[in-house]
Amino acid sequence: MNSLVQSLALIVGRKDSRLVIIITTVVLLLLLIITENGSVAYGIFSFESLPRTKQLYLFMVTLFDIQNTFTPGALILATLGSLLAGINVSLAYTYMKIRGEILLKSGLYSGMGLIIAFLGVGCAACGTALLSLIFGFFGFSAMLNILPYQGQEIGYVGLLFLCIATYFLAKKVTAPNVC
Repeated sequence: MNSLVQSLALIVGRKDSRLVIIITTVVLLLLLIITENGSVAYGIFSFESLPRTKQLYLFMVTLFDIQNTFTPGALILATLGSLLAGINVSLAYTYMKIRGEILLKSGLYSGMGLIIAFLGVGCAACGTALLSLIFGFFGFSAMLNILPYQGQEIGYVGLLFLCIATYFLAKKVTAPNVC
């Protein structure tokens, strides 16, 4: 737990890491809002009888209508997931900045090796997105209605996995350089 606190203090103390957290969190929240409301909001532009300014206003209101789109539990899940993903990406960024500079100075790896190593630091959400796509293709997504909260509990399990991934990545950031 001490390594988590040290890593969080490190990324909050660095200006570039704070910026990575903010940008990643905002981008993920915007992507979620766009996937939920984007097609309906884009449909506003098909009303040619409305002036363009009114269309743009209705587009923005419809796109950011989170009260009618998300349940309170889904909104909490989306916000916490985006924030944890932002922290996770910032930890990976800080890890590569700190360890990458040391590895480059030691001459062990080239810049291409650092890029490949950065791509190897993944998040827990990538595997679940692919898994849900495969399960949805075979019709398993319809089984979510059987669950008591219609599948929202799977989101909380994913949030738990994201917390675990963040903890282990935080341990890597504060670990000493030892083979």
